[in-house]
Amino acid sequence: MSAPPFARTLDPRAAGTTDPTGRPTPEPVAGQEAGAARWSLYLCCILLVACTIPWRRGTYFSGGLDPVVLLKGAIGGAGLVLAFALSRRRTAQVRLGARTVVLATTYLVISVVGGWAAGTMLPSVVIAVRVGMLLASLAFLLQAFGIGRVVPAMLRTMGAVAALAIATGIGTLASGRLQGGIPPLAPNEIAFLCGALLLLTVHRIIERQAAGWEVAAAGLLGALVWLTGSRTTAATLAVALAVMVVQARRFSVPAFLAMVLAVPAVAYAALATTAVSDMLLRGGSQNVTTLSSRTIAWQAALTMDTSTYQRWFGGGLTMKHIPVSGQYWATQLLDSSWVSALVQTGILGLVLIAVWVLSTSVAALRTPRPWRPLWTGLLVFIVFRSLLESGLFDASTSFIVFALVSLASEPSARVAGVEPEDTDTDPHTEAGRDDRQRVAAAATSTPQTASR
Repeated sequence: MSAPPFARTLDPRAAGTTDPTGRPTPEPVAGQEAGAARWSLYLCCILLVACTIPWRRGTYFSGGLDPVVLLKGAIGGAGLVLAFALSRRRTAQVRLGARTVVLATTYLVISVVGGWAAGTMLPSVVIAVRVGMLLASLAFLLQAFGIGRVVPAMLRTMGAVAALAIATGIGTLASGRLQGGIPPLAPNEIAFLCGALLLLTVHRIIERQAAGWEVAAAGLLGALVWLTGSRTTAATLAVALAVMVVQARRFSVPAFLAMVLAVPAVAYAALATTAVSDMLLRGGSQNVTTLSSRTIAWQAALTMDTSTYQRWFGGGLTMKHIPVSGQYWATQLLDSSWVSALVQTGILGLVLIAVWVLSTSVAALRTPRPWRPLWTGLLVFIVFRSLLESGLFDASTSFIVFALVSLASEPSARVAGVEPEDTDTDPHTEAGRDDRQRVAAAATSTPQTASR
């Protein structure tokens, strides 16, 4: 039987008690204390998500200090202080490796040098500090609560923020794409938040930790991603789901029935309706314009005439647009995280993040179950999406997910004895019933062993 909620992050050796199977268990924690700790975790997750999501459409930080910038900075600082305080209150902390911290710190230092070379050092330092604060907050939370609590809490918080944006912006469906009201999230951002939560839900399903209603919730999340009209997110999400499903050992009955029923539904939507073609051809002639704009930005990034410093160190994290020539507009938005990295941190930064992504992917593949399907699914989702979407290596929700996977997949975190989230012992789930049966069998066999 698994340890009680919230108690798994404590050191079982300090309790001196054992469960019916003979394994050491920590002393039970009062329900009030466990509830307060859980609320503290979710509060910190809300603060971290709130300081990374966009509050205004089409506005990017360029060095000026206005009320929105100051408020988001204060919220991020409050999240860091709370995460640090929670990590100090824990009696036994989860060990984290140094790979993620070293690579991220080096990347941020390169961006600051690039900002200095481009004459934008102060705003580059501000963004680098924000990213560093975000990474430190995630590390403190993982130390305090462990992987099994922080990752689900963060992804569910993102889903809650997306739900609020959808509820207040449902009227935007009339325009053809679902957008956020409060906060004013773009369709692509809503699709990402819903997609990340969908991957967590599917992970719980294939690990037989999910209740029946979560199967229906997975279908709803998929529908919301579709309503946003985000083709890049939908395509990468489909690939990520396939990567996770092929790693499943067996499915629960509700999950299997849902998959069987989904086959004719998807076939009907693709062959008998115009839903798929409408999404693929959304925007008509604007599709060519969008692709042309991306290629113009990429070509400008590859042929940008810069000094030696900027070629190797970039121009700082404040560079969201790149100058273009031969067009009737002067600058073009960078729509790829990798092209953005080349412009912002130069060749050194691009090589560094390639090493970071590759090392994290290898570590995720080496992670044992139950976390390997989720880590690989999330990495496929965010890395493939980053080819056409910017923000993966900035203070954003996609960076939060990537940083969590990078921190949690390190070898030192894997050997720290962190178990899946507490809900795997829910009596309404198949895993919970199997757990009770194993404990009952062990309890009945214990007296016979003692008599021998």
